[in-house]
Amino acid sequence: MEALSTPSFWIVGLSSALYLLVASGIGLFNERILAELGFDRSVYVQTLILSALSALAGNFLSGWWVGRGSVPRLLALSMALLAVGLLSLPHLHHLGAVYAQAILMGIAGGFVTVVFFSFWSREYGRRQLGRIQGMAQALTVVGSAVGPLALAKCHTAFGSHTPVFRILAAAVLLMALLAAWMPAIRRKSH
Repeated sequence: MEALSTPSFWIVGLSSALYLLVASGIGLFNERILAELGFDRSVYVQTLILSALSALAGNFLSGWWVGRGSVPRLLALSMALLAVGLLSLPHLHHLGAVYAQAILMGIAGGFVTVVFFSFWSREYGRRQLGRIQGMAQALTVVGSAVGPLALAKCHTAFGSHTPVFRILAAAVLLMALLAAWMPAIRRKSH
């Protein structure tokens, strides 16, 4: 498959996998993460709602963007937002900051989702679309599986999730930079 030999495949695929690694890890442990920061279960529930609603808003906004703007730039923006959310997570001490972080993470997730599902056919055409998306989806499944494990191992080793948030933020920022330099989509019609 020719797509696997292109940087674009790996930038979008690994960015999506990193997002799902973060989302699955934080999703599983977010109640505990917020409790360690001094927030109760009701705040956790409210952040779930805010994240879901802001992800929908991110879906709609990025759906509009994909039709008019650069998909690589949208991916770069979503990765940058995700990195900010990760770096801010250990420093949330006010309820407003917790809500802002949840909204930020939701928007980033909404953007990544639209990029993931719109990118492949626009970049590579439809001829091998099933195989290409299948390979990309395999990356995201691995990311989703690794996320909770990475957060659990970090917490066991350091008594905190902060080191893994910093490591993941660095990886996500790297993907943001790579996406920003990725060439525009070729818009194949097949």
